[in-house]
Amino acid sequence: MQRLLACIDASLYATSVADHAAWAARRLDAAVELLHVIQRNDAVTARQDLSGAVGLGAKSSLLEELVAIDEAEAKLSKERGRLLLEAAEERVRAGGVQDVRTVHRHGGIVETVVEREENADLVVIGKRGASSGFARDHIGSKVERVVRESIRPVLVTTPEFRPIERVLVAYDGGRSAERAVELAARSPLLEGTDVHVLTVGRSSADRQRDLDAVAARLPQATCDLVPGEPEEVLAREIESRGADLLLMGAYGHSPLRRLIVGSLTTAMMQRCRVPVLLFR
Repeated sequence: MQRLLACIDASLYATSVADHAAWAARRLDAAVELLHVIQRNDAVTARQDLSGAVGLGAKSSLLEELVAIDEAEAKLSKERGRLLLEAAEERVRAGGVQDVRTVHRHGGIVETVVEREENADLVVIGKRGASSGFARDHIGSKVERVVRESIRPVLVTTPEFRPIERVLVAYDGGRSAERAVELAARSPLLEGTDVHVLTVGRSSADRQRDLDAVAARLPQATCDLVPGEPEEVLAREIESRGADLLLMGAYGHSPLRRLIVGSLTTAMMQRCRVPVLLFR
């Protein structure tokens, strides 16, 4: 049986992650593992260590108080996480999935996700975490790190779930894009959806030949080659076609190229108003 790893926190994306996980699990007949990670924080560092500016006795008292506060916050964080997991489990079960388990961990979010995904086929995570600001077009730094380091497909969700009926596949001929096409061709995840494959760039014999090969593998899909800049064209096509989901390869360029010209993956996660399913 397939297994999905759904990562939740106290952000507004928690219910969306649960809903997207339930949708995917129903289609894949998969189990769902709900993961919540409590990050370790140092109480003295978090509040700034001002104890050196006071006398020794006051310093000892301050440290004792900070330790007590830290212990209380740890208990509160644990209880908050338990309640979040309970609510998410209830929502996933209400979405028609019965095989659900919850996992509560302390540690680094990215490291824990990478560890837990070894037993998963798909990772589901919100676009931004609880510690992110409220800028609409930003993505959480830890979300980006999860996508960069994960070896599984990662579904990055929007704040609210909506039925997935129309899917846009960004195809550039690369290995990760081939994985996206393979899923569209064989997986029950997208069965019954309207699939459109889009290659962006200058027309060439090689690109057209690759796109024709994709069309042969996806006879029910429409395939187009559109000139222009990928970020602009993809954003426009998602809007004009009313796409509910974008499939694309993730971080396919070298680290040096990403540093110089940025990343299409990050740009699309920032701009998209639909979930993005990313493949490495």
